[in-house]
Amino acid sequence: MRVQATDSRVIQPPLADVLAPAAPRTVGRAAPAGDVVVDIGVPSTPPEAVRAQVQEAAQVAARMALDNRELHFEKDERSGRIIVQVRDLRGTVIRTIPPSSALELLTGGGGA
Repeated sequence: MRVQATDSRVIQPPLADVLAPAAPRTVGRAAPAGDVVVDIGVPSTPPEAVRAQVQEAAQVAARMALDNRELHFEKDERSGRIIVQVRDLRGTVIRTIPPSSALELLTGGGGA
């Protein structure tokens, strides 16, 4: 890969030179010729425990919808804090709750 300087400008190398490393790197398994496999520490599918928690949160959200309720998350621009509101499905605010209470609710630890 070459980067050439002309005057004060930098000319970028062709995209093909950037995307084609000299030697493909494989991690944990053999890759087909020409493929590059890079392990970034993130599994390709969520662990079963995470999938179960997401499923539980989806069930809580569905129960809330049946009660004409939803959670609305918003970041306050001035303070940078997260604001969580319990709203009806038309968007009318019923009450504002702390983020920890919303997390507790979605993980099955309480009710709104």
